[in-house]
Amino acid sequence: MRTSRPLITTLAGAAALAFVAGCASSSATPESSPSEEGTPADFTYALVTPGAAGDGSFIDTAIAGAERAESELGVTGAVVEAESVSQQESVLRSTVATRPDIILAPGLDTESLLAVAEENPDQLFGVPSDIHVGELPDNVQAYSINMQDASYLGGYAAGSLTETGEVGAVLGIDNPGLNQFYYGYRQGVLDACPECEVTPTYLNGEFGDPAVGQEAALGLFQGGTDIVFAVAGLSGQGVFTAAEETGNFAIGVDLNQDDDAPGTVIASVMKRVDVTTYALIESAMNDAFTPGFVQAGIGEGFSGLSWLDGSTTFADEGPEAMASQVPDLMQEITSLQDDIVSGELEVCDALNDASSEICAELGVSG
Repeated sequence: MRTSRPLITTLAGAAALAFVAGCASSSATPESSPSEEGTPADFTYALVTPGAAGDGSFIDTAIAGAERAESELGVTGAVVEAESVSQQESVLRSTVATRPDIILAPGLDTESLLAVAEENPDQLFGVPSDIHVGELPDNVQAYSINMQDASYLGGYAAGSLTETGEVGAVLGIDNPGLNQFYYGYRQGVLDACPECEVTPTYLNGEFGDPAVGQEAALGLFQGGTDIVFAVAGLSGQGVFTAAEETGNFAIGVDLNQDDDAPGTVIASVMKRVDVTTYALIESAMNDAFTPGFVQAGIGEGFSGLSWLDGSTTFADEGPEAMASQVPDLMQEITSLQDDIVSGELEVCDALNDASSEICAELGVSG
């Protein structure tokens, strides 16, 4: 089992990635020569992140997938942090120069990624999640993780447990990708509690500042909200702090964040970017890389609610009046998940189908 993380560097230290090229085969492209086991020899990856590691959310989830690939597949690689959107294209170009077998690029600026990919057709790129474009170059494979269904389950939990009838969400930015979380959550809240009010607050792209998330959540709590969905990367940690300070509650996102604030985080809506990161590395290593989009969601295990993944933190450490409701509520949510997977229950997808009837009922503009 690995006890260390992949090498992490920033743009200033991108030259440190030279070790990747050094341990790669002479041609770090899809034509790499296979080893005796039938997989490319000395396979390397680079994971370029849209910010610093340690966010406890989206970025750390992707890193966890790379760590798993190192442990289970024997690959080597590095995490390269793009410290701002303006640096992302430069970071990508520097990373291409090190010639890893695949570059993983979760959540990066779409135009920058596509420009670099089109200029380097022999370099494989994998996008574990979060790219919104009609077509991809032949050297790019991207996972589209649909999060409305898992968010619905988190919203249903919030709507079932709220005591004030007012719940909220703090989101990093107002865009279709994050609104896919929000409107799925909103639908779940209202299905559990039709008389509830659901209020969103957006952070204008501030994903890396817990103080900003804390201030936004405090505004909601002071207005009577008692449960807030934190969809804001590292800024979401500020939501947890605000909830603890005020005796209120939160719903986590991406990773299982239930233990980040035990007894305060009710459940987490998990986006399994770790699974897609691992899958992209594995497919490229096994010469099974297929360009284009892969749609995945709750039915394929790429998203879900932490309770159904075995988390009992809130049931064990939450206030008795709320925690005692968890066993029965878990049964309801399990049944709802089955209905979603079977197609019996339709959830608004504000990213891919914003003009649907169910989205219109929730106030989504198509």
